Amino acid sequence: MLDRLPSIGRYDLFLAESADDQSAYHRLRRTVLFEARGRFDYIPDGPEEIKERNLSLLFKLDGQPIGTVRLDQKPDGRAIVRLVTIAPDLQRRGHGTALLERVERLALSLGIRDLLVHSAPDAVGFYQKLGFSPFEFEAGNFKSVQLHKAIQ
Repeated sequence: MLDRLPSIGRYDLFLAESADDQSAYHRLRRTVLFEARGRFDYIPDGPEEIKERNLSLLFKLDGQPIGTVRLDQKPDGRAIVRLVTIAPDLQRRGHGTALLERVERLALSLGIRDLLVHSAPDAVGFYQKLGFSPFEFEAGNFKSVQLHKAIQ
């Protein structure tokens, strides 16, 4: 099982497994993706969080947790990028781009060739700058915008 990707520059992306890393992972997600948007229904250990093929990843800069992402591996070389988070005081400084670059490298190493994402409407431009385009991959009444990117 993957436990750590090689460091690239000042960044690390790895499974959030230790108690400290799990705490940082959930704190970032809860405060940035839920509480900052007026939601207080965050469930840290929901069923999707503990599936073996769903990788809960912590992103660090110089050893400090600054972001999170979950990579849900699907059949046929696809994965869904979920709950991308960068600490509020570090947003719009290139860290999100660095995080997604590392997610792409990880995905390729796992044999994934197509990344999917449910984007918040206000984050669509971020994903489009990284090469994602609109693509409906799940039917339903979502408040998100579905996007995909073929990776090589």
